[in-house]
Amino acid sequence: MKKLHSEKDTEIEIPREENCGTCKGSGAKPGTKVENCSHCHGTGQLNVEQNTAFGRIVNRRACHHCQGTGKIIPNKCSTCGGDGKVQKRKKIQVKVPAGIDDGQQLRVTGQGEPGINGGPAGDLYVVFHVRSHEFFERDGDDIYCEMPVTFAQAALGDEIEVPTLHGKVKLKIPAGTQTSTRFRLKGKGVPNVRGYGQGDQHVVVLVVTPKKLTEKQKDLLREFSEISGQGVDEQDDGFFSKVKRAFKDR
Repeated sequence: MKKLHSEKDTEIEIPREENCGTCKGSGAKPGTKVENCSHCHGTGQLNVEQNTAFGRIVNRRACHHCQGTGKIIPNKCSTCGGDGKVQKRKKIQVKVPAGIDDGQQLRVTGQGEPGINGGPAGDLYVVFHVRSHEFFERDGDDIYCEMPVTFAQAALGDEIEVPTLHGKVKLKIPAGTQTSTRFRLKGKGVPNVRGYGQGDQHVVVLVVTPKKLTEKQKDLLREFSEISGQGVDEQDDGFFSKVKRAFKDR
């Protein structure tokens, strides 16, 4: 997800049909020729006459001898079996737009299958699947994350560093901040893929406490608890590990 805020060139490998190199796309064995169908005389169609009470009716159908192509290959190419095309894998460069989201697709002109009877190649449609991130979550153009703060930081206020897709930024935590309070970092989200501005990053603050306390710290917290009647919840260390990894990614 961290690469979604900037345009990127990437190489992908695609399966596609190409003209057979052995027969140059004709389907005929080298040294032989493709012949006109003797049944339809190269038209690819047969006229079927039928006498009815209303007179003679002529139905025109695709020639079943040449499958409507008008051509017969007496000696087929051993490489492509007479198809004139072979399956290959090709590497191409694709420009991934900034802000592309999961399930969106990109059209690459002229990189599809070759046209019939020498016609121009079609287009390739690339469908994107964006991997999830263990720290950031995306909702449209907005980014969400959770940041742990200590009880002292929440009660007294502090300034903390927050990782974003654009680098680290400072965030002021006002005194008396409660857990699950949300702060907005304007313009720190994902750019709109169609160029309509930039999303925001929403930071949800979670107040946590350490698992290991000295006796003096415990006594002070007991005294505080007696005075205020408030308690604190413990937080899994794994959450801090996620935040640390998010900082390393920036």
